[in-house]
Amino acid sequence: FIGSKAVYALSQNLKVIACIGELLEEREAGKTFDICFGQLKAFA
Repeated sequence: FIGSKAVYALSQNLKVIACIGELLEEREAGKTFDICFGQLKAFA
């Protein structure tokens, strides 16, 4: 869903800034990589 929106925005010559990140609880649980990787996959 978000990936297709980013593609559309780019096709309209708009700039896309992807903001990703984990919650404090996720960081403390050592899940930073998994959370951020999953969020980035949404753009692929």
